[in-house]
Amino acid sequence: MTLDELAIKYGTDKSSLDHNYTKFYEKYLPKNPKKILEIGVLTGASIRMWKEYFPEAEIHGLDLFEEHSEPDIEGVKWWKGSQTDPNILHLLRKENFDLIIDDGSHVSIHQLVTFFSLYQAGCYYFVEDMHCNNEEFYRQGLPECLTINNIFNKYWNFDCNTMKLGYYHLSK
Repeated sequence: MTLDELAIKYGTDKSSLDHNYTKFYEKYLPKNPKKILEIGVLTGASIRMWKEYFPEAEIHGLDLFEEHSEPDIEGVKWWKGSQTDPNILHLLRKENFDLIIDDGSHVSIHQLVTFFSLYQAGCYYFVEDMHCNNEEFYRQGLPECLTINNIFNKYWNFDCNTMKLGYYHLSK
């Protein structure tokens, strides 16, 4: 099955029926990541998608798990807490992920803290819903010039899909 077919099967908003991120992912994803982290898992729909798409990968999910409990998905390592918690970020950094998907709070400062805490050369790093940075609620007083999409576009060759989904990769 294609990634989009899996996204539709599991009901994730990443499919062509919603945000249409799967087309972008299929173009840029690494072929065989060994260790994947998704930040912001809600009910686990996209975790199920990643698990089937990359059956050999070790899958991790980070979420506050305040509105929903940890999904019952065999073989997934769950991390409970904030994507900006320095203790959690310290532990996650030691995991050396090949692929990180930030679909967490969408708050720009959270995205920046998480990226600069977790990104390592060789890692594929995706930030979803970057268009939220256009809204004051997600900027939380941060000037627009300091949002994650503006910083990445200014200082790095950061590929964006209409400013909704951003991707960054630096070879080892």
